[in-house]
Amino acid sequence: MIKESRLQEILGRFSDSKILVIGDFYLDAYWMIDKTRSTLSLETPWHTSPVVDQHYSPGAAGTVTNNLNALEVGSVYVVGVIGEDGFGTTLVNRLNANGCITDFMIGSSDRVTPTYLKPIHRGYENVAVESSRFDIENLVPSSCDLEDQVIENLNACVPLVDGVIVGDQMPHDNSGVVTDRVREEICRLATELPEKVFYADSRTRIGQYKNLIIKPNRFEAKRAIEPEWTGEDVTVDEVKEIGKTLLSRTGQSLFITVGDNGIVVFDNGKISHVSGISVEGQVDPVGAGDSVSAGLVASLCCGGSYTEAAFIGNLVASVTVTKIGTTGTASPGEVIDRFLSL
Repeated sequence: MIKESRLQEILGRFSDSKILVIGDFYLDAYWMIDKTRSTLSLETPWHTSPVVDQHYSPGAAGTVTNNLNALEVGSVYVVGVIGEDGFGTTLVNRLNANGCITDFMIGSSDRVTPTYLKPIHRGYENVAVESSRFDIENLVPSSCDLEDQVIENLNACVPLVDGVIVGDQMPHDNSGVVTDRVREEICRLATELPEKVFYADSRTRIGQYKNLIIKPNRFEAKRAIEPEWTGEDVTVDEVKEIGKTLLSRTGQSLFITVGDNGIVVFDNGKISHVSGISVEGQVDPVGAGDSVSAGLVASLCCGGSYTEAAFIGNLVASVTVTKIGTTGTASPGEVIDRFLSL
């Protein structure tokens, strides 16, 4: 644990930092359906689902930007791709409203805006029930022209920032923003610009990043070196061995999250275990990894050590998981309050 004065010092520098988030930006769409207003359709044998309210927020890579903005990071730039559709317009509007700089976002008529549509039904008892989600995603590879635009915008934006967060989450290879070509360019820039923080988070391709910081969870790390692994858990001791193998591939420092047990840090030949922060009561872990990423990278950009950054990342997540039913964020004040409660 760090001292309060040191935590205040690092958090106080966030407002001077500039961070780029590149990757797959989704729109999370919540449609509130009042079934008491449902009527039988005249044209079909089905009852209608009257949408009485709508809520939209940036998801996936956008969740990281939500956290960065809540932490009062000075400038948050975004590089991503949207379709020329209504969801794309809404996504950019929400990013702008949250304080992001969207000048480097790309609109393409060949792509759809990745969107999660979440219908939430209410009846006479006013109990909210979420039904099956509708997913809108790009299922075919990006074109070379689109890759060129992403690479061009990436190179234009990197000189403006202190750190880069890569959100490589699309399940289908080369169908998202971070294709093989874009990933190679990110790794090249990380090699050429060691003074900047380059950091990647990827569920299925974390082992393909070189010369930049990666942050897999224990399962992603295990599968990165054993793709056929189908076990149920990975111990902290196993993580320490897995990390050594990954470190030899990436050539950079490494964080592996281990759930409630915190984060194992691999830096400069040293392995440190930063314990998790206990949270009492009900928790909602959705988005916790993105909260860790935001706090961790912002801390590194502001002079924090790797273990300090891991602790602050854990601290941020310990706030956001207490916000039930939403992908929560944490302000610097909430982070300080959480620290003082330990």
